[in-house]
Amino acid sequence: MQLSRLYSNQDALFEPIAFNAGERAITPNVIFAEVKRKKAKESDSHNLGKSTLIELVDFLLLKEITSSDHFLDKHKERFSSFIFYLELLTHSGDYVTVRRSVADPTAISLKRSKNSISDIRGLADGDWDHFNMSLSSAKEALDAYLDLKMIRPFDYRTGVSYFLRTQKDYEDYFQIQKFMQGKHRAWKPYLACVLGLNYEAVGQKYELEDELAEKQQDRDKRIAEIDAANQDRGELATRIEIARDELAEIDNRLDGFDFHEAEEQINKRVVEAVEKRIGEITSELYDVRVDIAQLDSSLTTGVKFDLKRIKQIFDESQLLLPESVVKSYEDLLQFNQKLTRERNREIKARIRELSEIRDKLELEHEEQSAERQRLLAILQQADTFKKYKALQSEQSQRRANISHLETQLARLDTITSIDRDIRELKTRLDATTTAIENSLEKDSPLRTGVTRYFNRYVKQILGINGEFIVSTNTSGNIDFSIKTKDVTGADTSQDKGHSYHRMLCALFDLAVLKAMEDSPFYHFVYHDGIFEGLANNMKVRMLELIREVTTSKKIQYMFSIIDSDLPHRIEDDSIIRFSSEEIVLTLHDQGDQGRLFKMPPF
Repeated sequence: MQLSRLYSNQDALFEPIAFNAGERAITPNVIFAEVKRKKAKESDSHNLGKSTLIELVDFLLLKEITSSDHFLDKHKERFSSFIFYLELLTHSGDYVTVRRSVADPTAISLKRSKNSISDIRGLADGDWDHFNMSLSSAKEALDAYLDLKMIRPFDYRTGVSYFLRTQKDYEDYFQIQKFMQGKHRAWKPYLACVLGLNYEAVGQKYELEDELAEKQQDRDKRIAEIDAANQDRGELATRIEIARDELAEIDNRLDGFDFHEAEEQINKRVVEAVEKRIGEITSELYDVRVDIAQLDSSLTTGVKFDLKRIKQIFDESQLLLPESVVKSYEDLLQFNQKLTRERNREIKARIRELSEIRDKLELEHEEQSAERQRLLAILQQADTFKKYKALQSEQSQRRANISHLETQLARLDTITSIDRDIRELKTRLDATTTAIENSLEKDSPLRTGVTRYFNRYVKQILGINGEFIVSTNTSGNIDFSIKTKDVTGADTSQDKGHSYHRMLCALFDLAVLKAMEDSPFYHFVYHDGIFEGLANNMKVRMLELIREVTTSKKIQYMFSIIDSDLPHRIEDDSIIRFSSEEIVLTLHDQGDQGRLFKMPPF
């Protein structure tokens, strides 16, 4: 896949661009900007359009415009009359032309041809293979035409931005701008696929981790709905059976106005449960109140050492107190004061915690006392029918309690089911981790090729070793990293510099393209401002590398450069200028005619 030509329905406002593609790809594609005004040089000459060209190409590669940040949408009133055409060269040697208008960007037309069509603007509507089809359908059709088998099942849009590097896309080697707001799962499986690794396991592991996190959150939520005393299923089930049996027995007795069993149960509850809990609460309240009182008291205790009094004693005794000793005491005093402040903060926090516990205990004490009074009132009731009615009410409470316990049991069973799911997910996670590890252990010709070319290119341009590393992180997920090492093998920090970082991004792109140059893959790259900030010797070596990798005609290299960044020959310091065949677009800052769009800046 290479870019062949780009034009519009308005030549006067947008000059057609014929890229060096196919047999001509041996020649680099230079977007050259002559910038005379100092202010423009400092602002990276964005207003000329060398970066805007990338956005336009991406638009014609059917990028979905979802925000007003895109210049065609942001300035739609200026561009609404434009219809753009982009001709692509496929790996099979065919050509595909994409037609897309600004006024209706979701109506796409496609035409496939054996030979390049220099101007397709006069083609009748019925002669297009696909005319005014929807954006999603157009992407599917173009994906089929391009047939990038090396990235299946991903479509061509997934990785196209790696080879249209804007200034913002140099911030990370692998996570380009369009993936910056997303998670690693948005791009790591794709990159694993490009390198011939087990991308399915990489993607599946992220999905399983998401599912496991959801299950664990669901479990935590459900366990919080179960009383602490009811979290043992076996014990809870036994208590429910006993409660059901007691309920049935008391029901039978009450039907015969036999209150003995019911009263025994109430007596038992008062003695064994309510009274016991009231005693426990009383004891706990005492301890908490004592702790609060002691902590309150400790807040008033500070550092008792009085340095002034010590000095006074020494003066009265006509003894000299050395300054070094005074200084040591002052430091010690400040240290103790700092410790006291920190200690007091901790004490106050603990007092707040204990006060909350005290308030809860006092409330529970009131509730338990009220329950005791209620039960005793039933026992002391002399009227038979009133006692019967009160005991029936007590039975209703028993039934409600059994119902509550049954609900708790059902929740426990749900949690048990979730636990089984969690165990199964963990097993599947282990399997995917093993699959990723096995994939990394096997030889991958593509990964090997990228690793070798990358180190070769880094050494050629920067004079250091560049290591492209594929490994697993502490979570067992695949990880990609780049390290630079000097001739002794020690790590360097050169990749931290902006210019070096940008260069390493570009060299990684070239290494991938070189390793894949004979495969159905992208065969082009556009690097915006790649020479900015580089030392001259690096510029010269980079230009030599560009001409070297394009020799096979299988890699189409495009880059933008301003005149002040042109490299100089090492031997005589003369400027290395590009030929007319290499320069596919010339821009300048001497009026509207020097911009990508021949109109006032926007």
